[in-house]
Amino acid sequence: MLCCLCGILAVSFAQVPSERMKAIHMAAVRIADRIGVEEPARSEFIQLYQAFKKESAAILSVKPAATGNTEDDIEAKISADFEKSEKILSLRKAYYEKFRTILTPSQIQAMYDIEKEYNARR
Repeated sequence: MLCCLCGILAVSFAQVPSERMKAIHMAAVRIADRIGVEEPARSEFIQLYQAFKKESAAILSVKPAATGNTEDDIEAKISADFEKSEKILSLRKAYYEKFRTILTPSQIQAMYDIEKEYNARR
């Protein structure tokens, strides 16, 4: 699931910020349609999904300081990658709890599956 987030966000990062936010908003709308989120939860879902993606993007955009090819640089990059993965996992857990207040577990799983599907197309 982490890989699907990375792919979606990598494509989004190539766009200018306002277009990236439009793309995230449209993805949220499409996902809400596909998993059957009705008002008033629909508006809340779209806002929550956008916030989740924005926070995910902030974590994923941090580049490791070390970029050389020495063993120390490589070890620092690996450690930074672990730290980034842990932050993303923590964020996903926190947002799962938030999504769970408005969605069923099956809707949340469907959301994750749709993200994987979108990522596979890119």
